[in-house]
Amino acid sequence: MAILNFKAATNISPSRFVTLSAENTVSQAGDNAEIIGVAYEGTSRAPLQDLITTNYAAQAGESVAVYSVGELCLVEAGGSISAGNLLKSDSQGRAVPIATTGTVIQNYGAVALQSATAAGQKILCLVLPLQKVRPALS
Repeated sequence: MAILNFKAATNISPSRFVTLSAENTVSQAGDNAEIIGVAYEGTSRAPLQDLITTNYAAQAGESVAVYSVGELCLVEAGGSISAGNLLKSDSQGRAVPIATTGTVIQNYGAVALQSATAAGQKILCLVLPLQKVRPALS
């Protein structure tokens, strides 16, 4: 089990999947990216009303804590999720279930331990980075 520290190559939102972008550097993951972990759920700035409108786990160039192998953490859902789903990244680094049919290899980085009914909800997951599965051919 590991919580790792990396440099953020880009602005990274809390509880989003991240991908390795360079040596000791991560970026917020894109659609079906190879996931190395989940960004810390906290923010790098104090919540100052009317002064800070977007909160990040880290802004570009800052240090970011990343939940990795075997860690339990919160991940932001990109849509409906059922407990037990294998989770991959959507285009914004949010968790969505892997495709179960088709020909595209699915890169997943976590298993959902709770369900979500809509995008934006945060659910508990078990982080399993750099995993791949081939969906059933349809």
